[in-house]
Amino acid sequence: MSLPPELNFLTPFFVPPSIALKEADWLLSGFDDNIWEYSFGFKTPKIIDWNVILNDGSSLIDHKNKDLLDGFKYFITASTNNQSQSVTNATGTRANELGRALHVVDFILLNAQTFLLAEHGLAGLGRDSLKLILSEIASSKDSAESVYGWSKRASLYCLNLALKANQSDIKRALKEWPELTQITPEQIDNNTLDIPLEVVPQVRAALYLNGIYRHARGKGYVANSVTISKDIYRNTLKGRFEDKPVIEMLVIKDHESFVREFLPIMVTTATRERMGESNFHEYKKTLYGLGNLHEVGLPAPAAADLVSAKNFMMETDIAGRFRTLPSRIVFSAVRNAIEIHIKHGKIIVDGWCRIALHCKLKGISSSELTDKELHRVVGDDLRKLGVEGLGLSRRGAGTIYADRTKGPITEYFKDLRANKGLLELVKVYVGAAQIVVGALMARRVGELKELHAAKCLDTSEQWLIFENRKSTYRLFGTRQTEARPIEPIAVQMIKNLIRLQKILKRLGYSNELKEVFCSPSIHGGLSLANVTSHTYNQNLDFFCDYFETETNEEGKRYYIRQHQLRRFFAMLFFYSSSFGGLETLQWMLGHTDVKHVWQYITESLDGATLKGAKTQYVAESLINGDIQNFENLAALMKFRYGTEDFSIVDADELEDHLSELLDEGTVTIEPEFFEDDDGQKFKVIAKVVGAVA
Repeated sequence: MSLPPELNFLTPFFVPPSIALKEADWLLSGFDDNIWEYSFGFKTPKIIDWNVILNDGSSLIDHKNKDLLDGFKYFITASTNNQSQSVTNATGTRANELGRALHVVDFILLNAQTFLLAEHGLAGLGRDSLKLILSEIASSKDSAESVYGWSKRASLYCLNLALKANQSDIKRALKEWPELTQITPEQIDNNTLDIPLEVVPQVRAALYLNGIYRHARGKGYVANSVTISKDIYRNTLKGRFEDKPVIEMLVIKDHESFVREFLPIMVTTATRERMGESNFHEYKKTLYGLGNLHEVGLPAPAAADLVSAKNFMMETDIAGRFRTLPSRIVFSAVRNAIEIHIKHGKIIVDGWCRIALHCKLKGISSSELTDKELHRVVGDDLRKLGVEGLGLSRRGAGTIYADRTKGPITEYFKDLRANKGLLELVKVYVGAAQIVVGALMARRVGELKELHAAKCLDTSEQWLIFENRKSTYRLFGTRQTEARPIEPIAVQMIKNLIRLQKILKRLGYSNELKEVFCSPSIHGGLSLANVTSHTYNQNLDFFCDYFETETNEEGKRYYIRQHQLRRFFAMLFFYSSSFGGLETLQWMLGHTDVKHVWQYITESLDGATLKGAKTQYVAESLINGDIQNFENLAALMKFRYGTEDFSIVDADELEDHLSELLDEGTVTIEPEFFEDDDGQKFKVIAKVVGAVA
């Protein structure tokens, strides 16, 4: 059909889809080529190799799979085609559209056996299969996990590599490169591998022997994800050539000496955060593009099934739940933190400042300071406390984590608890301040990390000033500055840390005041390092090892984290109903009415944290035998567990079940206020409002 010149702009709409959808300006190769080159202005074009093996052992480029191959090709080119998708011409947007289409194809190829892809092709994808694709892709914000199962597949790959390796070679590698055995606390906290910790050194050695490590500036030696991907994703289009997130557990640090005394009790359920709603919508739109295959006469999912998938809804943006820290651990930690401040807080700060002044007057660095000089300068109080040197790391204490899986093999932690290192003592004290402020203020860790020495307290020193991390809605990203009443003991600790910074600033060790919870680097030096997540948690780890927080039957220790402390304030309120202490809370918050205290708590804590505090309190009460105050709930729990002795029930499991009952509306947990001869009081009441299932 020939159009008049003034209507030439309509010409593309009269081109048959079988021709129009073959064209894409990013495609540098012919549509029928078995290897595609493509570019969105890349320095070097990328490739798509269609020679992949299907579930029946045949190749996608074999003649018998012609319809399936063309179906994938049309699906991918159509994903950025203006006619089919009404997309913009922005290069970045179109590159993302292509990326999503390749993710869909790769997921189908990786699960070819499940979908019987070689036997039934794309037409075999019914509505259940299409919804499965969407639900799995949306299961994580990170496509490396949701599409490729990176952590799981990499774990299997690494374990197989270690099993196949010659054990003599493994031992030789560990001897040649002892850093392979060093696992840092941060790596354990962020571990995504499904590999026992004691096997990690052997896995690293196997990767080293196979030449898979490469050096990354500022990070150390990392496992080359592309090298691994070419093996485990060899039957994908994009996955085998694409960088994956660095696996922290496999990183060999350039400079790292701090380790914890014991393995940690894990603090999270490890539930992945789901994909956001807008991104999920984009993947639905991309998958719906399989309908274009009907226009070119190729096998495709039924139109009704595609519509059903397009209308598919699922919950997005769900974060994992943090495991409970038993209330006795928090109470003990807060008590220890307050005691070290009252007994030794001032002399610890004074001692550090004395050393800083001495080095300044002598014109020497801390590395030139002898233990004998330090012993003379720090003062009688610290000498009596046990201080012998600036830091234990200078005394050859940096042993490796792998040797401590059954307990320490050096005197390091004995020396730590004997107060022999002043640097470590300062970090323990900063950790103590973090415990007290963190437990009593119930703030997010980001808010506490950013507390600034110059402006975190108001002029009356009764209010903590911080920037609310969840207050940017309709404020164009600007966080709202808020004030909350703060307990005097926490103020004292903060002021002591501010005093430390002011003295160091006057002595020239810093140009300005920094974040309140700055602490010395374990590598030495008298200046205070900026607060990072790593240093913040490191101070807490020092505190936990110093005061020897509880260990479980596996010999793992509770290493406290701020997200676990957030519910403590509400827990304090609940427990005050049974052993007193509510007056302290009322005085601290300036509220005379117990209902006002509860209102303050509900306003200060988000719903998830408050729910966690409720379920923890009730679970601990049941486990401790407090049945009479929760009779109906105990009966409901007996129906599930078949016993009234809840001390034999796993605490985490009991909390999880209570949380489910709260979500369902079967149970409510609230304080009930009443008046007696002694004034206004309350009890925590658990009401069963639904039927027993």
